Amino acid sequence: MKKDTIAIIDFGAINSQAAAKIVRNLNVYCEVLPCTAPVEKIAALAPKAVILQRGADCGERTIGREPAADIASLGVPVLDLAACGMSEAKIDAFLTEVGAAREWTTDAFIEEAIASIRETVGDKRVLLAMSGGVDSSVCAVLVHRAVGKQLTCVFVDHGLMRKDEPEQVCRVFRDQFGIDLVHVDGEARFLGNLKGVTDPEQKRKIIGETFIRVFEEEARKAGEPDYLVQGTIYPDIIESGWDGGKQVKSHHNVGGLPKNIDFKGLVEPIKYLFKDEVRRVALKLGLPESIAMRQPFPGPGLGVRCIGELTKEKLDILREADAIFREEMAESGMAAQASQYFAILTGNRSVGVKDDARTYAYTVALRAVRTGDFMTAKFVHLPMEMLETVSERITSAVPQVNRVVYDVTSKPPATIEWE
Repeated sequence: MKKDTIAIIDFGAINSQAAAKIVRNLNVYCEVLPCTAPVEKIAALAPKAVILQRGADCGERTIGREPAADIASLGVPVLDLAACGMSEAKIDAFLTEVGAAREWTTDAFIEEAIASIRETVGDKRVLLAMSGGVDSSVCAVLVHRAVGKQLTCVFVDHGLMRKDEPEQVCRVFRDQFGIDLVHVDGEARFLGNLKGVTDPEQKRKIIGETFIRVFEEEARKAGEPDYLVQGTIYPDIIESGWDGGKQVKSHHNVGGLPKNIDFKGLVEPIKYLFKDEVRRVALKLGLPESIAMRQPFPGPGLGVRCIGELTKEKLDILREADAIFREEMAESGMAAQASQYFAILTGNRSVGVKDDARTYAYTVALRAVRTGDFMTAKFVHLPMEMLETVSERITSAVPQVNRVVYDVTSKPPATIEWE
């Protein structure tokens, strides 16, 4: 689908995605390129116009100190945000002035994505690793609409998910969408490999390595399909230093195919979408809100929210406590005030009393933060009455817990996760 495109040239701005999100929300398609990109690369987009997003010095540039002079060779209008500021009204007026078509809509994206997948895949078979998160879920539904039974989804249940999540994944994708979903119960294998491990980085590595091994085995059982689907999204590409830009952080799903599985190619249906756009597509596709609006959840799952060695008993304790906290956040209306909230099973045990008898049980910590970009975050000021209710419910329903605390530390100095 041919559409008007705005090229956004980033010069090391603190939030390199800000202008792009404004343009997209105004229903105009855009792409972000670093200031190191040659003019020929920009020209390849056939842009309707160019927006310059200034920021910290970008280092050595292919485009000169005054890039507008080089970009003038493109023969298209240029808006320099250094002169007018990051204003939605100014950007909106600029888009109107250049006559940019307001064609970037959720419906248009879905139609284009399905057509592109069909063209790429043809009659070949496709494999997708299902996590239950919004990115892989949207990819699964888009690919299934495009090629139907040619898609196989593999859901590796590592035993580190939240309460009822594995059942929800199977119910939604098998029953609601009729997708071929292979549910791999890997709990015993993962916990066996993690036995005795307490270092958080080592836990992450073992979980990641075990997942790859299990997925490789399932890929071979499926007859080694021709294409692999990945839920790469646009911020992953931008932050990974795509097209020579500054790398913010590496992403596991940017950079090519897995080395040990012989796929012919990648299918990345949402690689040019921002997270809020992915969520809108999810809702339009009919995914339940619990998946479409699912909070960020670490790849190692509860493995980094259960401090110390991981055991099924400890993970079950954490699952129950976390479910109670999430229920109370929703019922109290505080869920809308937080970007992320969850429970942590700390490594601490403390003395308590129950039924006039001494107890020696776990301490659960609660965490709720509000953030726009997850680079910084503020803890949410939860009502004391609500915290009291959560504490009473957890200590009553989960006998292995006798103390509940609330984390009132922002990021920085803390991180959002505990490990």
